[in-house]
Amino acid sequence: MDWSSALGVVEKLAPMIATGVGGPLAGGAMAALESVFNLTPAADVTADTRQSQLAAAISGATPDQLLAMTQANQNYQLQMATVGFKDKEALAALAQQQTLAYVSDTQDARKYTSNKVFWLGIAVLTTFAVVMVMALVGCYEVLTGGITIKDVAVVAAVAGLIGSVVGYVAANAQQVIGYFFGSSAGSESKTTAMADSLKNAISAQK
Repeated sequence: MDWSSALGVVEKLAPMIATGVGGPLAGGAMAALESVFNLTPAADVTADTRQSQLAAAISGATPDQLLAMTQANQNYQLQMATVGFKDKEALAALAQQQTLAYVSDTQDARKYTSNKVFWLGIAVLTTFAVVMVMALVGCYEVLTGGITIKDVAVVAAVAGLIGSVVGYVAANAQQVIGYFFGSSAGSESKTTAMADSLKNAISAQK
């Protein structure tokens, strides 16, 4: 069972939680579901991984667990009511406000037409492209044996430095994209993942 199918089950048994999962308070809603199945995700686990784990748990849920899901929904509804969200419509309105904020951000960003800022953005994006090409070529040389690894400690230090540089440049490139075209949810985590993947690729050759 994939996450979309599992979410359909949640919508029937725990509509308040299902609404929360689709909005900015998704973390708390998923935690409410995870408590039903005794799932304890690691601190650095991604939302996609949590969704996959929940989908697997829901697909094999026992009748008692399905009943516990309805109870968890009631508890979650009480918790949300204490902070001003008395029903799922109120939670849905919060998610809609978040979407409208992103749309407004995009519209406002595209109104700016300064040539100086435009060329600065081009410079940042060009720098990002050059850094990425150099990093990828370096990774290829390491993986294919074109660069001989003599000192593991040096490789680890260089891998960390390259990952940090890529992360820094990628973050600035993302700001440029966000400025001209509006920001998007999840872009920050993708930038971090890009830097970490480069560190791991090089470190794996130690």
